[in-house]
Amino acid sequence: MKLWDEMVPKFVKVMPKDYKRVLESLERVKSQGLSDDDAIMAAFEANARDLARVGGN
Repeated sequence: MKLWDEMVPKFVKVMPKDYKRVLESLERVKSQGLSDDDAIMAAFEANARDLARVGGN
């Protein structure tokens, strides 16, 4: 167990930028009171219109 405790801080979370933007957008729209399905669609649509995707970033 000691070795595990030493190694955990060395792990890096890898996440696609599009997925991260959708998750962040999902949090924003859910806080506005949308239902789960409506929030997912709103987050997806916001990510699809995001100009950061155009440049490939």
